[in-house]
Amino acid sequence: MRLKQFFNLIWNEFVYGGHLLSLGAVSIVYTSAILLNIKITWDFLVIVYLGTYSPYLYNRYKEFNEDFATNPERTKHIEKHVKYIPIMIFLFILVMIGIFLHFNKISALLFAIFLILTSFYYSILFKGLSKKIVGFKSFYVSLNWSLLVILLVIYYFFPLNLAVFLIFAFIFLRFIVSTTFFDIKDIEADKKEGLLTLPNRLKSKGLFIFLILTTLIALLPIILGVYLNVLPIISLLLLFTAPYTFYYLKRVRNKKTDISFLYNVIVDGEFILWSFFIFLGKIFL
Repeated sequence: MRLKQFFNLIWNEFVYGGHLLSLGAVSIVYTSAILLNIKITWDFLVIVYLGTYSPYLYNRYKEFNEDFATNPERTKHIEKHVKYIPIMIFLFILVMIGIFLHFNKISALLFAIFLILTSFYYSILFKGLSKKIVGFKSFYVSLNWSLLVILLVIYYFFPLNLAVFLIFAFIFLRFIVSTTFFDIKDIEADKKEGLLTLPNRLKSKGLFIFLILTTLIALLPIILGVYLNVLPIISLLLLFTAPYTFYYLKRVRNKKTDISFLYNVIVDGEFILWSFFIFLGKIFL
């Protein structure tokens, strides 16, 4: 019984503690590095992990009370250590800065600070724009995540070329789908706050048409990159994101679906699968 409780604790921390999402960020930059033929190193992976995990913790800390209604499992889990979150964030950022300085990556450090500040300041400053601009939240979050590939090329002094732009576009569009889908479960809470999210503004049928079309459009940068020979053929393995999306769009309509597992594991877990498929493709193709 104690062993089961232990594994449940580990699982809950992995999912609700933000580690799954942070590993997803690591997977995104690892995938991008393979497609761009950049030899990625441990230091950058640690930076990305901590740089993603810190804003996640801050957002959970800032919106702790609101999350009780929309995500009770996650809120209940972090309740035990919520008071330590500011200290944790401070230490993580300190480690990140130390790595940047140790490897003399000053330009990348400045860009990383910009990314972290924009992540932190959504809750403080920019959330109000979601009450005025339809879909602003999805756009803002997606842009922040897609800029990870820009951080990657700055860190390794890689040129900003067409391949980088196409990967950037793919990541951006995939997060438009993911973020918008996540907002479905927050419809009532977002209405009370007056946030103009896409699920709040589009009817159910229109929303699902939007998600399907965006999913298909997201494939175009990858197909174009392979066609123009600026991305390797293994990039086509990322086309699996389309059937994967169609799967969870179908599951969300099933009343028997475990909604918490669907959102927190299936949807967030997609990004870890990117590097898994690309890594296998690199080995076998």
